[in-house]
Amino acid sequence: MVGSKSKCGACGKFLASVDGVNCACCTKLYHRACVGLPAGAVAGRTWKCPECTSKVPRANQDSTPVRAPAVSPPLHQSCGESPQAGPTLDTTITEFRESELALEFRQFREEMRQTRGEIRAFRQDMQELRMAVGACDARLDKLETRLMELEQRKGGEAGGVVKALESTVAQLKMELNDRDQELLLNDVELSGIPEVGGENPVHLFALCAAKLGVTLDEREVVSCARVGVTRAAERGAAPRPRAIVVRLARRAPRDALLRAARVRRTTTTEGLGLQGAPQRFYVNERLTKTNRHLFYRAREAANRLDWRFVWSRDGKIYCRRASGSAGHRIRSEADILSVFGPGYSKEEAVIMK
Repeated sequence: MVGSKSKCGACGKFLASVDGVNCACCTKLYHRACVGLPAGAVAGRTWKCPECTSKVPRANQDSTPVRAPAVSPPLHQSCGESPQAGPTLDTTITEFRESELALEFRQFREEMRQTRGEIRAFRQDMQELRMAVGACDARLDKLETRLMELEQRKGGEAGGVVKALESTVAQLKMELNDRDQELLLNDVELSGIPEVGGENPVHLFALCAAKLGVTLDEREVVSCARVGVTRAAERGAAPRPRAIVVRLARRAPRDALLRAARVRRTTTTEGLGLQGAPQRFYVNERLTKTNRHLFYRAREAANRLDWRFVWSRDGKIYCRRASGSAGHRIRSEADILSVFGPGYSKEEAVIMK
């Protein structure tokens, strides 16, 4: 049985087993047209191809080969039929190849026709896709325009509302800070006193008041304690002592103590019986956390811009450029910016850049 993908022994092209004939000697498969067999002829089991026939010796002499005939040898016909002369081999091969070429051209034309149809359909799909994308772009442009208009409209309204809210919040913060500061009107803060274990803060405060020339009865002291966290030592020095916060029962002793501290600014701990070398101590009114931060920022700005005076009175912070110039009240960061201008501190200078 010959495979379905055998090649013709004469022309070398593929052929089906049902369309070819087998040689009994070399078992090669041939096109009927390539070996000159008519379409209706039947090849016997002993049929030999022209090449094998030419090799058959004559008169039993093995050395004498037989020349291959120009056409195929006689064929075994079916019973009752006389042999028929077929066309020449060259003519048959030429006609067969022409028919094959014509068939291939027809198939190629059919494939090209189908390809053109597919290309037309693809173009139509692309055109529809472009139209759909264009419609989507137009809708997106409209939506974007409407969104921008809405943002501008709402942005103006929202911006005004936000500014009003921010102003209200800032005002409420200042009012709360003022109320908190009013609660500290009877408090003073004593700093610079060395801190030791087992000390009596009330006794230390009474000694410092006496050193300033103010005699206080211990019954005037409502509370007295050190506040804050212990600060780390700097460059091997002793840790900075925490401040002593004192709340007095009346405001008059507190005012007298602050006036005496302003007069005797160079008073030290000498003679108080404290360990270590004498050092200066300070008595100031107690400020809220917000006012303490504002006082620090105001002093920093004044030092940078050579302003001479920054002070606090009754919990309120003031500053003045020089003697005789107008004083300014500091209640918020905005006031510092307004009084000292942009770049009044390192942080503000960085922000302005």
